[in-house]
Amino acid sequence: MPKLASVFASRQQTRALELLLSNSSKVYSQAGLAREMRCSASTVSRIMKPLVEMGFVRMDTVGDQMKILALNMENERTRVLMEFYDKFKSL
Repeated sequence: MPKLASVFASRQQTRALELLLSNSSKVYSQAGLAREMRCSASTVSRIMKPLVEMGFVRMDTVGDQMKILALNMENERTRVLMEFYDKFKSL
């Protein structure tokens, strides 16, 4: 079971998660997410790996190399985190 420290392990990981939560219906390419975050695609790859492993983010490969990232709304933890995020931003 993931602990909050592993979900919010770094500032970059928290920023990525917040970006995905604030655009929950959007699908990003790894390069597109890197542009939004103003970091490298390799940084996005590194910070997304634990979020994918915990089930918060879904990653699919299109073609040979293009990676697509989106919130995994089928995951109960993701839905709980989304509810928390929505309540928190309305305070």
